[in-house]
Amino acid sequence: MIDAVLFGFVAAAFLGTADFLARFTSLRLGPAAAFTYVVVIGSLLMTAFVSVSGAKLTFTTTGLMLSTLHGLSVAGMSLMLYAALARGPISLAVPIVAAHPVLVLFYEFAIGSSYLSLQQGLAAGLVILGVVAASLLSLNHIKDQGEEKNTHSNTRSSTGGTLLLALGACFAYAFLIISGQSAAAEMGQVGAAWVGRLTSALVLLLALGGGLFRLPKPGNSLLPLVVQGVLDTLGYIALLAGGLTAFPGMTAVIGSTFGFVTIILARLFIGERLGTIQWIAISLSFAGIAWLVGSS
Repeated sequence: MIDAVLFGFVAAAFLGTADFLARFTSLRLGPAAAFTYVVVIGSLLMTAFVSVSGAKLTFTTTGLMLSTLHGLSVAGMSLMLYAALARGPISLAVPIVAAHPVLVLFYEFAIGSSYLSLQQGLAAGLVILGVVAASLLSLNHIKDQGEEKNTHSNTRSSTGGTLLLALGACFAYAFLIISGQSAAAEMGQVGAAWVGRLTSALVLLLALGGGLFRLPKPGNSLLPLVVQGVLDTLGYIALLAGGLTAFPGMTAVIGSTFGFVTIILARLFIGERLGTIQWIAISLSFAGIAWLVGSS
């Protein structure tokens, strides 16, 4: 179990830090451009990982279709998440996106592959309560301090847009897990993740070629983008490695706490302040997520 827990902590640390860096790269370059750089770097690293590891890949028609859907979902989720992080506040966006395990569990219940126990129902309710409370408290907190934070109006005032983006990212996150797990059952976790990442890169490059967004030169953002791409890829590799242990669920539980890392970094480096009640609400959300996934 120690290896599964370790992989989970590595995934949470890498993905949480990558999301924090996304705040700055998205502000400078735009969410689409920033994610394009990151996913291309990630695709190259994933390709290197597949080559070096000597993983035996098995491709099926169903698996390729599901992996493609997974890649599309990753692209959509990441773009919405990056946009939400760029608009801020991080403390509003992260708890909503991190609530995606609730949607996954409800989906499994709906198709009859899982049944909610009383404990899981209570955990789901705790997550929802924490998310709603954190969202409402963040909105009120920002409204009250609107004039004081006027110099940051571009990222602080349009909280309604941040809320919608975070909700969209939450649903996309749930779908990428559902499609990715189904694809992994068809052709293995490594093959599914690799095809999905290549799909994300292809979609973004086609959008770029079609003139849907510009890809400015990274300039001073080059190093953060490279670091972000490395961390993002290593986070996914850690999650894949955890899936090969005897306790893959433990890796998923620990890895889902990536939002803690993002929020703590925001507090330490850019001074996003939260009241005591807001911290309690966010803590409830994350506690519910850990309880929910752990009881699955």
